[in-house]
Amino acid sequence: MAMPISHIMLTKVVLCGETTTLRKAAEQLRAEHVGSLLVSHGEEIAGIITINDLLGAVLAGRDLDATCARDIMSHPVERIPQDMSIEDALRVFERKGCARLVVMSGSKAAGMLKKTVAERFKGLTGMYTFTPASKSLHFRSGSGSSAS
Repeated sequence: MAMPISHIMLTKVVLCGETTTLRKAAEQLRAEHVGSLLVSHGEEIAGIITINDLLGAVLAGRDLDATCARDIMSHPVERIPQDMSIEDALRVFERKGCARLVVMSGSKAAGMLKKTVAERFKGLTGMYTFTPASKSLHFRSGSGSSAS
């Protein structure tokens, strides 16, 4: 029997509103000790912001007090049911080209699944053979470079 993603997903889901400023979003990420925020539009999940999205906004010179979450969020957010197998989730990652999936329990976000976590779990358990297309982004596998 295939293992469901609910066994390896991150269960802490943190939301912010789409009009939340980037400064408030950054403060929320830090306070909650998470790497991403789901952006809500009323009761719906409208998008997602990651630490890398915030870093990109800072490097682009965006005003952290005037720019809102909706201005930099990735959308639409890919959703999968919590009883989906890890193998099927990896296929969704490969097909959609995303790094995170929102795990749903009915109409409610129950958790997040990161591609790297699913890949590592499958690699450690030997239940999945990686192909070049299913590996995480190329920069994750190379050796780091240091600034001069």
